[in-house]
Amino acid sequence: MRISLGLCIWIAAIAAACAPQNENAAGDGDAATAIEIDGAISTPIDARTSTAPDAAPGNVDASATGIAPGGPCSCDAQCASDGGQAGVCIYGVCMVRATGACPSGGSQQGCPAGSRCWNLSDSGVGPLCWPDCSAHTCSGTCDGDGSCVPAQGDDCDPACGSACSCNATSCPSGEACVGGECVVQMGGGPGPGPGPTCTGLPARDCTGTTCGQLVTFSPRTNAAWDDYPINGETTNNQYRSYLRRDLQMLVSYATSKVACKAAAWTGTSRALGLGDMSEANGAIPGTSIGSPGHPANTHTNGYDIDLAYYQLGTADNRLRPICSHISGGADQYHCTSAPTSLDVWRHALFLGAIFESTRTRVVGVDGQAGPQLISALNTLCANGWVTTAACNNIVLAYETTNMNQGWYHHHHHHSHISLKPAANLVAEPLDAGEGDPLAKRLTGRHDGLHRLR
Repeated sequence: MRISLGLCIWIAAIAAACAPQNENAAGDGDAATAIEIDGAISTPIDARTSTAPDAAPGNVDASATGIAPGGPCSCDAQCASDGGQAGVCIYGVCMVRATGACPSGGSQQGCPAGSRCWNLSDSGVGPLCWPDCSAHTCSGTCDGDGSCVPAQGDDCDPACGSACSCNATSCPSGEACVGGECVVQMGGGPGPGPGPTCTGLPARDCTGTTCGQLVTFSPRTNAAWDDYPINGETTNNQYRSYLRRDLQMLVSYATSKVACKAAAWTGTSRALGLGDMSEANGAIPGTSIGSPGHPANTHTNGYDIDLAYYQLGTADNRLRPICSHISGGADQYHCTSAPTSLDVWRHALFLGAIFESTRTRVVGVDGQAGPQLISALNTLCANGWVTTAACNNIVLAYETTNMNQGWYHHHHHHSHISLKPAANLVAEPLDAGEGDPLAKRLTGRHDGLHRLR
């Protein structure tokens, strides 16, 4: 994962706005009991995320040098050293490198006077000395710890800065800068959209007083979706397959839209397999048999659903790995190489339909699938297959390396949709203890969250 999009938003002031019925944890962690997905033992992990726009490139005089910590920058070379420690440019703000690992978040050790040691969340830039606002003139903004941090919209030149968003010329061959992140350049695709006019689609948005009622898919299976028995369910007892009516309507709409829009695309048009949701009383799937299949506070009250990927070269679109996930004879629980059976264009179109709803909190996917899906979404948006509103509402979470945000493992056989509570249509606050306690998280960026716009 590129560092430009992997940083999270801290909005503690809105914590009280979160509805209590969907207090999902930061990352699902390890469930007490593994569950089976089409014969493969696994433990799905679902992560909390937030909405935040990408940073825009900064505009600092390239000739400026010797800029003190806290000052504006475009390149590392502009930033002065402090106490013999090399200056670095971090999203448009000068800092210096720490002399070693931070012993604790905010430690003075390893840093000159007037700055403190923190890592940069979701980044490999190394320990940094973040200037104290009380000791330096801050060109960015001051966070809750009193550190000078980049303001939303600050950025730098990726050719010469240590932590910056990409630009049109900075990505390696075969990759493109999409939403500030270098991702694989997807070839092919369905061409110009918007494709066929789809009449008679299921309603996307729920209104009225029954939207929070837990329901099942009816029918269980049709040309668009496939709610088949999974993880110990039987045809007569699909006890893990209850979700809120509003989420059921959104998934019904999105799968039906794919079935219509992509009917003539390369590959086979087939129903999308549906996995774990909640139990009829809102409990975590498996609770009724004494074996919850997900960690506490996830897959509760019908706000979450696991779904298969649209696939190529398989008998159906049910939950199964879309890639190699074995290394050294051991299951790594994530894709170890690029997906081999992902139907990237259909799944991207499906995500585009899901992102039409402002109720969509996040969709999580595997870190090898994520960059391909972001690139495909960018193409579909440019060609008119996905609505403008959806293209401005991309909230796709994945980790290409393990940054401990909860998305790296267990999404090689399914994607995950999480719905916002109706009473909370703003970005959610960061949970206490979420992520690396030694790392700073910057306003306007979120760990594991990826966007187009």
